[in-house]
Amino acid sequence: MRALNRLLLLAIALSMVPSSAGALELGPCEPAEAVKIIDTSLGQGKTLQQAMQMMIKAKVFDGSKACITFIRETSMSLRDSYPRAFKSLWLN
Repeated sequence: MRALNRLLLLAIALSMVPSSAGALELGPCEPAEAVKIIDTSLGQGKTLQQAMQMMIKAKVFDGSKACITFIRETSMSLRDSYPRAFKSLWLN
């Protein structure tokens, strides 16, 4: 639940940053790729927050709450292949 809260806070923070301030451009919502990035980053010893930053830099997150839901649901279906992402997004 804390992971979902962190993702929601990140989405809110991103939506509040004005585009004129040089904010990162967000890409399309690509949940499967986001799960892969999160799992790989966690495997490299990064925190969930750092993993989410990597996901945003890779432009696989569109900033919406729906995308966060899709990422969590995808991590559920890919839990055997990407267990660190699943545990981080569902069990923490």
